[in-house]
Amino acid sequence: MIRLLSIACILTFLFACQEKPKNPVAVYGDALTTSYQQGKQAGESGNLDALAKAIDAYHASNDKFPASLEEVKPLVGSGLDLSRYAYDPATGKVTLKPN
Repeated sequence: MIRLLSIACILTFLFACQEKPKNPVAVYGDALTTSYQQGKQAGESGNLDALAKAIDAYHASNDKFPASLEEVKPLVGSGLDLSRYAYDPATGKVTLKPN
């Protein structure tokens, strides 16, 4: 009986040890990477909103949509990378290009 109980305990211990412990450094690195990506996406969404508002302001002032995003660049700031955005001058719609 004791021998059977010992074997059961050993088998339980062996099966419980199958799950490998997580590397705290890797978990922390993954969390940092995820946070960075979320922050980057939030920044791009904010820039997209700023571009849409600049296009609306241009349209209100000129009674037409700008021919390109370069025309509204002074309204949103020169540090913005306009190559990240797709723009349709016929509708004035701007979207974020897929990565």
